[in-house]
Amino acid sequence: MKELNFYFDYLSPFSYFAWLKLGVLRTELNLQVKLKPVALGPLLNHWGIKGPGEVQPKREFLLKEMLRYSTKNKIEFTTPKTHPFNSLYALRLSLLEVSGSNQEKVIETFWKAGWQKRIDMGSPEELVECLKQNNLPGEELYEKSFSREAKQALKANIQEAIDHGVFGVPSFVTNGELFWGADSMDNLKDFITGKDTLDREKFEILLSSTPRAANQSV
Repeated sequence: MKELNFYFDYLSPFSYFAWLKLGVLRTELNLQVKLKPVALGPLLNHWGIKGPGEVQPKREFLLKEMLRYSTKNKIEFTTPKTHPFNSLYALRLSLLEVSGSNQEKVIETFWKAGWQKRIDMGSPEELVECLKQNNLPGEELYEKSFSREAKQALKANIQEAIDHGVFGVPSFVTNGELFWGADSMDNLKDFITGKDTLDREKFEILLSSTPRAANQSV
């Protein structure tokens, strides 16, 4: 069974789209998927990248893309009540170290609550209530999410992601190869099934001739 790490933050609508496709891919390819909540902010800060919402034209463009994608793929989609929001509460609640055998159900519950039902994903009260409504031990998990182990686990996920070169979410890592974005999942499938179209020799040649983006001024 091949292993796949899925790095995500609830701030990312494209992580939501990727989540909806992940179950089919896991079953089809018999994958062992490890669900890795990470905070997007530290990833962006590490690589010196601005968040999508910090660039106004990009923010507007991406919102249009989300609406187009969800309509085309018949996906129920809205945004959480506020966006951006503090996703740390939801991320810690979603850790394997906190939710244990309920991890997948917790994550599924939060995706639907935020990106379909429009709850305030940054509100601990709404998160706990959401869990309770879905027959999950909200208060117990919330208390556990403040443990030292939980905080260390989230930091470990973030550092692991950085070590793999993850610079955004959603990201997938399998056999040392990184795929970024919901629209990369077809390439991910090709890679796993031995049908990758990447010309690695050409990649290395082009990479060596373009070591970094040039600074340009006009």
